[in-house]
Amino acid sequence: MSLFDRLDNYFYSRKPTEVWLMVALVAILIGYLLYSVLEPISSNYRQEQESRNLELRNKIDSANNYLRSITVNGDRNYYIKDLNRKIVKKQMALNELRQKLVKLDGSIKEFKNLLYTKDNWSKFLHNITVDAKKNDIKINAISNHYFDQNASFGKVLEVNIKAKGKYNKLLAFMNSMEQTELVANISSVALKASQQGPIADINLSVWGIKP
Repeated sequence: MSLFDRLDNYFYSRKPTEVWLMVALVAILIGYLLYSVLEPISSNYRQEQESRNLELRNKIDSANNYLRSITVNGDRNYYIKDLNRKIVKKQMALNELRQKLVKLDGSIKEFKNLLYTKDNWSKFLHNITVDAKKNDIKINAISNHYFDQNASFGKVLEVNIKAKGKYNKLLAFMNSMEQTELVANISSVALKASQQGPIADINLSVWGIKP
């Protein structure tokens, strides 16, 4: 006899109330077992969902508070626009400062050209020899007279150069000396002929500021 047959015979011999009572007890037992198993799972799930919802609400509230804090007169981009305006002003100020630095650098270079120092004088002499060689000029002698003046700007040196070369080369040579970085000008020139060509006696005045 199978298990199902035994159960049928067992319940057949019982009163209907007893059968229903047993069914109810079994249903309650099954419900209790299901509740015992599913209740922790459902509680954990509910807690996770409540925690997630609370976190989302906090984030939404924080975002809304931030939007309210950056909104001025209904404009959420007010501070961004204000920062852009400040950046533009800083860039303009930086460009003006750069232009001033360029002008200052030019002024310093001009001042250095006016400043009579040993270095500038050495460069000047070197340039004279370089220009003479470039123009195929032979320098016979160079002499100078230093002026000890107290003025902030004035004649600091007179240079006498005796040179020999072709006439057009002498003119180019004298022009190059007046184009030097030092403030120099030719005060007088005396030319005389020779068998080897013209000889120039050049007097050059150098002006500047003594350090």
